[in-house]
Amino acid sequence: MSFLAAPLALLGLLAAAWGWGRPALRAVSRSAADSPLASFYTLALGLGILSYSVLALGLLGLLGNFSLIGVAAPGWVLFAVAFIRGGVRVQTPRLRWVRSEWASHSLALYFGVAAALALVSVFRPVDGLDWDSLSYHLAAPKIFLKEGRIPFIAYDSHTHFPFTLEMLFTWMLPFSGAAGAKSVHWAFGVLTGLALAAWTPRLRAGAVPGWSGWMAACMFVSMPLVLWEMGTAYIDLGTAFFQLLALAALLEGRQPGDRSNTFDPRSALLAGVLSGLALGTKYTALLQFGLLGLLTVWSAVTSGAGSVGWAAVALLGLGGVLVGSPWYVKNWLWVHNPVHPFFFSLFPNSFSWTRHAEQAYQTEQRSFGLGRGPADLLQVFWNLGLHGRAFYINQRTLAGDKLGSLGVHWAGLLPLLPWSRGLGRAELWILLYVGASMAAWFAMSQQTRYLTPVFAPLAACLALGVGALPAGLIRRAALAFSGAALVVNLQMHLPLAMSAAPVLLGQVSEAEYLNQSLPGLYEAAQYVNTLPEESRIALYQETRGYYFDRRYFWANPLQHDLIPYDQLADGAALAGVLRRFGITHVLINYDFCRGVEASDWYRLLMSGIETGRLVESFRSSGGEPGRRGVSVYRLEASEAP
Repeated sequence: MSFLAAPLALLGLLAAAWGWGRPALRAVSRSAADSPLASFYTLALGLGILSYSVLALGLLGLLGNFSLIGVAAPGWVLFAVAFIRGGVRVQTPRLRWVRSEWASHSLALYFGVAAALALVSVFRPVDGLDWDSLSYHLAAPKIFLKEGRIPFIAYDSHTHFPFTLEMLFTWMLPFSGAAGAKSVHWAFGVLTGLALAAWTPRLRAGAVPGWSGWMAACMFVSMPLVLWEMGTAYIDLGTAFFQLLALAALLEGRQPGDRSNTFDPRSALLAGVLSGLALGTKYTALLQFGLLGLLTVWSAVTSGAGSVGWAAVALLGLGGVLVGSPWYVKNWLWVHNPVHPFFFSLFPNSFSWTRHAEQAYQTEQRSFGLGRGPADLLQVFWNLGLHGRAFYINQRTLAGDKLGSLGVHWAGLLPLLPWSRGLGRAELWILLYVGASMAAWFAMSQQTRYLTPVFAPLAACLALGVGALPAGLIRRAALAFSGAALVVNLQMHLPLAMSAAPVLLGQVSEAEYLNQSLPGLYEAAQYVNTLPEESRIALYQETRGYYFDRRYFWANPLQHDLIPYDQLADGAALAGVLRRFGITHVLINYDFCRGVEASDWYRLLMSGIETGRLVESFRSSGGEPGRRGVSVYRLEASEAP
């Protein structure tokens, strides 16, 4: 597809979202329709409506290009009407061309440069850095589109995660390919930054630096992890966008002039709906939804507002539960666990899951980070900035720290907040919200990706805190450090953006690029795609099936319990089980087999190869039998002569 396909499809998606979202916003909270954040609320609600429409099409078996256009068409009509009437605009801090606002102009320019650099990676082929997209964020929507429905994918527990963003990827893929799907996630990053730019100055009553909004936007978007994710088809920036707006809607709904800070019930309903959309992207949003609920309950108890305060509590909960529930109800009906595959002890009837698999999953989740002791907690912001790899791909070597880093500005500027003047109640609430989220994150799974919804509002507090420092040496030093940190963040991302240049400029073909980025795997996928249509491939030590056009099946143990490896005697028995699943070929990625040679499943595969039940039909360039590279084996009906 051409480079124009992705931006055009993205504009079409956003226009449809705007059209659907405007009447939805007025229905949920008419007062919010006049808020400076109205354009962001509008887009968030509209994107949610489109996503759930695609979900409905998929569950009804009606997925197709015509039906996907059909759910967007009414939104386009509504957008066109609003555009003609002059009602389409995005509210960000107004930039006046005066010398006193040079800082705002500089930060806005920086924001644009950062977004442009991240956009370069959108057009990069989906490569080895985009592991989860190759495995399920894009691989699953590709399956949905091929089958024209959302099927039950038994082998992959990830497809039972909330899939709100993946539904948007499903809408984009037929019209603009993977670049279009990735551009959606890029747009969520940009929208989160712009929402911060518009919201931050409103947090503090009275005079605030004119550049505070753009500073918050740059602090968030410049994080190396965010810049990298903006070029992928991951989903964390969608969670950040929805959850930031949920928090903003709740705090903006405080009754004017009411020192008790009672929350307006309609604003609480909007916050609940937006948090419900976040619940539809990631299970971890349950924590932030719960924290908003606790804040609203606390306000109802302490404000003395009576029924108004408790109405806000009820509407927040109702909005979040109703909007987020489709994914959790679907899981209950399909796999008997609303948060599959987690909390197996509470849901022991979870489909194709075991206590052993749960323990392995928990061990893997807790392997991230650099420790959980008091000293580690004190160093956490420093480590998140300088040792990001340990929080990103659970390897504690220093190489590759740039990709998972959250930047050094948090460690350098957060200690200065006590010296800031005029810290308001809203900012204190945000800091409590961030602190509680960080405490849960620190105790559970220390992955930087899970912090993006938390660090968005933290950026607003930090920008305001820097602007409120007393004039003098501390303030000048803080501003100098902020500027240096932003430059360093961009410099850390620059090599990743530049690495895409050869393939984007046509100096290297897409196939050559992918053979380098996915050694053995892409070559094997091209071979598999020449097999008969009815072929089905069992994947061992490999889950990245996006480039496979034939049906496949994750076959490793601990991904499910569909294959009883501990009950199979030899390769012939394994071959018999695989045939019952319709498997015609077996793929083994030997590059990931080191250390598993003593496993039951590996010994069964080797037995099948030795007895001729598995006959090698492909070996990747440079591969060695049973040692390295990727091999594909044909499953024979009986032992070879």
